[in-house]
Amino acid sequence: MYFANRRNRFQSRRSHIFNQKLRAWLQLFRLPNLLTVPGDALAGASVVSVFRAERLSGWVLLGVGLTSLFLYGMGLVQNDWVDLHEDRFHRPERPLPSKRLSTSNAALAFFVCLIVGLMLAYAVGREVFLHAAVLTVLIWLYNLYTKKRYYTGALNMGLCRGVSLLLGAAALGWHAAILPVFVAQTAYVYFLTIFAEGENRRQIPDSKVFLPMFCFLVGWLLNVPLMIYYHSQISLTSWSLSCACLILAVLAAGAAALRVYNRSVRPEEMRGYIGALVRALLPWQASWLVLHEGAWTVVLMLIMLQMWPLTILLNKEFSQS
Repeated sequence: MYFANRRNRFQSRRSHIFNQKLRAWLQLFRLPNLLTVPGDALAGASVVSVFRAERLSGWVLLGVGLTSLFLYGMGLVQNDWVDLHEDRFHRPERPLPSKRLSTSNAALAFFVCLIVGLMLAYAVGREVFLHAAVLTVLIWLYNLYTKKRYYTGALNMGLCRGVSLLLGAAALGWHAAILPVFVAQTAYVYFLTIFAEGENRRQIPDSKVFLPMFCFLVGWLLNVPLMIYYHSQISLTSWSLSCACLILAVLAAGAAALRVYNRSVRPEEMRGYIGALVRALLPWQASWLVLHEGAWTVVLMLIMLQMWPLTILLNKEFSQS
């Protein structure tokens, strides 16, 4: 009986340690944000496939999706690593300053994400690898130099998510139709980052909080003439599903803006606005993905839309900003 009790206590303690360690890793990688990343590359590949009338390979989609995911993970680890001294004072609950994860573990995770991400990109193709290299440079540039520079840092972050979109497009080749999507997503994340810079102080946001919503709307509308010009073969079902996803994205960004517009907003409310903008990327990505006709694109669209409420639940446990 004595030994059985000791064994149960040991197993319980080991399970608790494992859960704490897992939670620390998920906090380091900002799990809610991570779920919005692969959709960039998938959307980019889908847009080009529609306009070039090319078949989308599941393996290619998996490769570009995982490439963007691993490189984004690398950037998150590097971000906390670079900010370790500052976090000891301002965010002591983060995994590294609280010593729930060691810096050596973070370094290992950084190099694993970097190497695996670049290897996956190389396996997909030369063009994808070149875009992955550019994305890596942009991530390093943001974390090491531009992050503390207000407008430059926001533009750098926007370009990171924009190039993540181009990374997927590169798997199939170049097409002008990707440009409005690239500009819209880059601008959207630019404004999101600008607002995130002031999230830790009480403020009264003006009409600029609606700009991300218009990025979605304008980016999609600018692509419609290209669809007509290039005679892209898009079925009525795909059009309808794409429009529905776009409306969801626009409504999500607009509703988030209405909650903070023209009133005194506490830091936690502003962080909620930022989180809502990050989550709105999911229906935006789905609106482009589903343009490529096929049962599997509809399945992927549904998965991405299901991730939307999931990120809301996860945001209660893991910070998005």
